Parts: sequence; structure tokens; C-alpha cells
Amino acid sequence: MTQSYVQYLNVGLGLINNTEPISEWNIDEAIEAALTLDDATSDVRIIGFRFYDIETTTNNVIRRSGIYYLEGEVFTFPKIDADITTFMKNTNADFPRGQQLIKIKKPYTLVYKYNEDDTIVNVESVMAKIQGKKEQERLIQLKQEMIQYKNDLLQEIKGIQEAIENSSYHTIDLVELDATGYPKALNILNDNGDFSKHIEHLRNTRLEILTIEKKLNGQDEV
Repeated sequence: MTQSYVQYLNVGLGLINNTEPISEWNIDEAIEAALTLDDATSDVRIIGFRFYDIETTTNNVIRRSGIYYLEGEVFTFPKIDADITTFMKNTNADFPRGQQLIKIKKPYTLVYKYNEDDTIVNVESVMAKIQGKKEQERLIQLKQEMIQYKNDLLQEIKGIQEAIENSSYHTIDLVELDATGYPKALNILNDNGDFSKHIEHLRNTRLEILTIEKKLNGQDEV
């Protein structure tokens, strides 16, 4: 029996589970996972990934891909730039003439041999997909928050209405508008007598919802 794996190449000091079992070698899914794992705050620096298959009865690797780099620039030694020259001096590295090299700039300059089966992948479309997911999650959150805010506001107003109908005026929360103690205003959801705060909040939330929806609809059209 054969089991496939993807291994994420982390050059940071942050600890992650860098190897995962997978059902198939899916490059786009691996790119998305690699970009999601990459986290500068935890010093997890993913520069790429590779696939391999293991024969489960013997644990022997029976097939291995090249490295899929998330970014980089390829050179053929000795035609190199200043960054690679500095890297070679600092690390005492040397390469045979004609050797292809890949220079990676993030998180800092790194230089590796670039083999025939290695690839620099295009991450832009996958990054757009990830951003789209985040926007979709934010949209759902905003709509839920807006519904809850409106319900809380209406419930507060309903409570004032019921207090007036029942002549329970002492239960109505009022706030002093200045140091004299007068005039006083309704204190609705701790707005300190300024109901425009609720209007502004709801308007801004609605505007953010419309902006995200327009952005997502634009992505769908593309």
C-alpha cells in the first residue's frame, strides 16, 4: 500500500508539523496550505514544499517530487548577482560552473541548488483564493453582528416603550447631558444620550458589507 505526503520547508525557528498525509499530489492545495502556515509572528517561514510517496509495508520512499518554491529567481553559476556573491562569501559556499541556483529573498536571502525537477509556483491566484475566503468569513461575521446589534437596539427601545405604557418611568435609564444635571436624555445601550452613535455604527457596518460584497462579486466575474 502507498501513502502520499506533503512536506513543507520551514526555514524559521517556529515549530510546526511540517509533514502531512494527503490523498493526492495537489499543487494548488499545497500552495494554499503553505501560505496559510507561513506566519512571521511565530517565525514560521515556509519557502516551499515537496511531495513524496511511501510504501507503507516497508516505509521506503518510492517516489519524490522536486521542490515547489513559493518564490525565487534562478541563476546559472557563475552568472550571479551581488546577493548571491555575498551569500557565498558569508557561508563559504561554492558551486560548479553551470549549476543552476535559486535565490530566495523572503524571509532573508537564501541560495540553494535549483534542480531540474524543481519549480517556482505562481502563488497569486491561490493568494486571491485565500483572501476571498477571509472576506467571505468577515462578511458572514458582519451580517451576524449587524442582526444582533439591531435586535439589541430594538429590545432596548421596546423596554422603554413598555416602561412608558406601564408608567414605570423610574426604570428608564437617563443620562445627564451636562454638569447641571439637566437636560437628560435616554441612555440606550450606553450611548450617553447620543443616538447618532448607533446610526453611525450601523451605517459603517453596512458600508463595509457592501464593499466586501462588491469585491467578492468582482472576483466571481473574473
